[in-house]
Amino acid sequence: LLLVTTGASATEWELARDRNGVKVWTREEPGFPISAFKAVTVVDSSLSGLVSLILDTDSVSQWAYRVLRIEVLSRDDAAATFIIRTETDFPWPLSNRDVVLAGQVSQDEKSRIVTVRSRSTPLGQYPPHPDFVRMPEMIGDWIFRPLGHGKVEVTMIGRANPAGNIPFGVVSLIIHETPYQTLIGLRKIIGQERYQRARLSQIRELQE
Repeated sequence: LLLVTTGASATEWELARDRNGVKVWTREEPGFPISAFKAVTVVDSSLSGLVSLILDTDSVSQWAYRVLRIEVLSRDDAAATFIIRTETDFPWPLSNRDVVLAGQVSQDEKSRIVTVRSRSTPLGQYPPHPDFVRMPEMIGDWIFRPLGHGKVEVTMIGRANPAGNIPFGVVSLIIHETPYQTLIGLRKIIGQERYQRARLSQIRELQE
């Protein structure tokens, strides 16, 4: 589930940050201009609550770092699939970026691990937005591993080609600050009643 490499030459994960219960690792990825990241924390939540949070696109700017808006292009709850356009705030003077992602929610029957897997759609499949630079490639995964006693290990994995010449400071923000601040934001909001009372028919909780 944690393998996001495009080839055998990818480097090993290196711990980049360990603070406030959040760990962030990075590693170089063949064919990508910036490193991939993996971030992990533990939260008190149901699995349905976490999936509901991810699917609550109207509230994403409240907790996902530098995400301006998510536009839902299509969603099929029966098939647990979606296509979204995500707008991301890049520091001045860089232009803001967007990307169109096709995603799917799945769950392992035995371990009850839930994976939300997103992959960028081919360039040209969806028209560009005049106010944003379209990122040509992005991969993002959420992995929710139930630990029992109401706790879930949350893993966020991502890599992207942001397009254009990106200064080192912005690269550091993307691969270090973004996953760290996003998981901090998730921990602050996941306890809300609207998520913890949610029960999704396609998601089964770990039986203790």
